[in-house]
Amino acid sequence: MTMPPPDLHTVELFGVPRLLAGARAAEAVGATLAELAADLARRVPALSGPVLDPASGWPNAGYAFVVGERFTRDPAHALPGDASILLVASVAGG
Repeated sequence: MTMPPPDLHTVELFGVPRLLAGARAAEAVGATLAELAADLARRVPALSGPVLDPASGWPNAGYAFVVGERFTRDPAHALPGDASILLVASVAGG
């Protein structure tokens, strides 16, 4: 039986990221948000450009991750194996 990589996470997508990806969630690998973002950009190319920087995979201005119910744009943020991760617009509203 093949085990998933230890740093495999499900990233829930909301708003524009969800529309572009055509999915509610995507899987990506990373021990930190920077690693996860870069892998997410590779796995979901539709996000690269409008949401994620094509070179680094890091979220463009206006987008952030929510890890364990806390907004963060810290690329060094460590991700525990059971982390709840969302990719959302930084500002919600009208």
